[in-house]
Amino acid sequence: MLDSLILRSPVLASVKIVKGLRDQGYIEGELSVDPKWYIIFEPENLEQYNIEYEISEYAPGFTAFGSNGGGELLVLNENGEVFTLPAIGMEPQYADKIAESIEHLKQYMERNH
Repeated sequence: MLDSLILRSPVLASVKIVKGLRDQGYIEGELSVDPKWYIIFEPENLEQYNIEYEISEYAPGFTAFGSNGGGELLVLNENGEVFTLPAIGMEPQYADKIAESIEHLKQYMERNH
């Protein structure tokens, strides 16, 4: 089912990444870089979160895949780089790059066992 959703919506290009993170035990935990905590969204809700946060309107080119639970979103850009972005006052110029890739981000993430 997830594969068919990916084909229907460009926002869901990161569903496989999110599913992979969660399958590897990266669901919620400490982050050794700001914002210091992460929560990875459920893959089946990824599109809805991006719609509700109006990412395509306020931060085009980004896809939210998680948050810190306190007002900062974790987002990917079109190059697969990882940024934090404030949920309130969201604008691309406020994106703060925290990792070159998801693989790089995983070095900073506490894994759930």
